[in-house]
Amino acid sequence: MDKEFLISYLKERNYWWQTKNVKPSDKGIPRSGYLDKIQESDKLERIICLSGIRRSGKTTILYQYIEHLLKTMQPERIVYVRIDDLIGRIDSIHDILNTYHVLTGIDPSREKVYLLLDEIHVLKEWRSQLKYYIDAHATCRFIISGSSKTLLYLDSSESLAGRIRFIDVFPLTFREFLEFNNITLAEMSPQKPGMDSFEDIEKAYYSVIAHKQIILHFLGQYFDTGGYPEWFKVRDLTQWHRTIVEDYFALILFKDIVSVFKVKDPLLLEKMVRDIAAISTNRFTYKGLSERLDVDRETLKLYLYYLQSSMMVFVAEVYAPSKKAAEKLAKKLYFWEEGLRRALTLDRDDGKAAENIVAWHLIKKGHESKPFFEPYYWKNKYEVDFVYDDSLKVIPVEVKYKEQSTNADMKGLIEFMEIKDLNLGIVVTKDIFKREEFRGFSILFIPIWLFLLIV
Repeated sequence: MDKEFLISYLKERNYWWQTKNVKPSDKGIPRSGYLDKIQESDKLERIICLSGIRRSGKTTILYQYIEHLLKTMQPERIVYVRIDDLIGRIDSIHDILNTYHVLTGIDPSREKVYLLLDEIHVLKEWRSQLKYYIDAHATCRFIISGSSKTLLYLDSSESLAGRIRFIDVFPLTFREFLEFNNITLAEMSPQKPGMDSFEDIEKAYYSVIAHKQIILHFLGQYFDTGGYPEWFKVRDLTQWHRTIVEDYFALILFKDIVSVFKVKDPLLLEKMVRDIAAISTNRFTYKGLSERLDVDRETLKLYLYYLQSSMMVFVAEVYAPSKKAAEKLAKKLYFWEEGLRRALTLDRDDGKAAENIVAWHLIKKGHESKPFFEPYYWKNKYEVDFVYDDSLKVIPVEVKYKEQSTNADMKGLIEFMEIKDLNLGIVVTKDIFKREEFRGFSILFIPIWLFLLIV
């Protein structure tokens, strides 16, 4: 351990020990939904883990929570460390706590101290080290973050079972994107309606309709830029696309995937990502994709697992009676972040963007209902783009980003609802808002600009 470096680092990083507040540049614009979740989890006395794709805002949320803690705690009892700053300088988390104790005279094992450990997944044996403090009934509280979601889950599944609460952090939803542009939706539509209540959706529609044009303006911008919060520091599209390809893409690919999973063929992985970005929203089979990329199926499956674990892509299976049945059928690929997808492909197909963005908004909503939410689509005689199933309700969602609707838009929904004995389906449109009763089934047509605000 480099003790002198660590002492200097703790003093510099934790500047609020002196200033008593967090710099505006560090705390950014509040993301209240995540702060509420952290506060709720804190009451359960669990380790709290923020997981999500790099640059989705995890570090900023940690700073925002520090700002919250400063209202009721001594500044010296709030400790932030970015673990990848200390690789090669420390041997374990114990070095951080012991050095903090020497530096401040506060024993984190016996006194209330918050330790915020950012990017913890780069540290070997982190879960056993945290388990040591949990088993010893230490008084300190741990809030950690990591960019490799599946790795965090797997690494902690045994040693920290029942002791850790995961909070998935996503890039900005469209609702958050508007709020970052000073469009205060809470004043227009204070409460999100349920997706299955047309009456509540209709109320939301009329509460925001007066602001439709400005919402549409920012929807077009959202299609181009995606949801990375740092866009608001750049605000130049050409520079932004260069930044997310040269900086974000490289960091996610090589630091969060190649380095963590010890990928043997980084060039193949990069080729796969670029290919998936181009065919996002399409169906695929392992056989077809392996032939397209000239790679064996087992390597393909392994690399897809790496990409999903780092939240760069996600795979939707057919909604089938069993996992085994779904495994044999074609799947659907989605690229997680639309701004990065456009920057990599120069593809400005708004129809594809609409389906991609709707899908990940539904996945985010699903993760709020159950930790291991799975995305699905439907394919029989007809197809449904997305099947939302959070154990409480099943809703088929079709994305038709066009001006007019036809009966053909509903064929997949009707087929699915007949087979599954459901009575509600949703068509996400470009600008159509209505409810239709068709052969006893209720179909809600919802404009995408509204749908993204209510999910």
